[in-house]
Order: sequence, then C-alpha cells, then structure tokens
Amino acid sequence: MQESSVLIHVWEVDPEEEAAAVGCLEEMFGKLVEDPGFAAARVLESADRTSIAAVVEMRSVDDRQRLEQVPEVREVLHHLHGTANIVIRLYHEVGSYSA
Repeated sequence: MQESSVLIHVWEVDPEEEAAAVGCLEEMFGKLVEDPGFAAARVLESADRTSIAAVVEMRSVDDRQRLEQVPEVREVLHHLHGTANIVIRLYHEVGSYSA
C-alpha cells in the first residue's frame, strides 16, 4: 500500500462566518488539484455550523510541507487561524474500507 499523508484540521467558527470560511477552503483546494503532490481533500461542516474541518490527503509528508509554503495556501491558513483552532493532526493511513 502506498503511504499517504493525511492532514485533519478542525476550526471552531462563528456560525455567521462559517460559509465564508468554507468558501476560502473550497477555493484553495480548487487551485491545488493540479499540484502533483495533492491527492484529495474534503471540507466538512458541523451540523450546528460552529466548526469546519478539512481532510487533506497528500502523496507524501514532503508534499504537505512544500504546499504549506505556497503563498495562497499560507494566506488562507493564516486567515483561518484567526479563529479558535481546535485540532491539527497529521495521520498516515493504515486501512481504507468502502462498500
């Protein structure tokens, strides 16, 4: 199995600002899909609209670190870090299951 780097990032947001935060992430990921190190991303919102999450899969840890230095990515993350960060964790996939 090819090892991928999965970054899970969760932000606490004001419900009134949730849509704008999701929009920032969607725009950023839309630009990253052409990067060779980018594998996939999902943007999630909580049912009560008080938190959002980004699940980002990169081909390698080096790719993740390189992309964090891209000016557009740094700008979006800096903007979102203005909210209360809950969790940022890097994971390596050990199993995947689907129907």
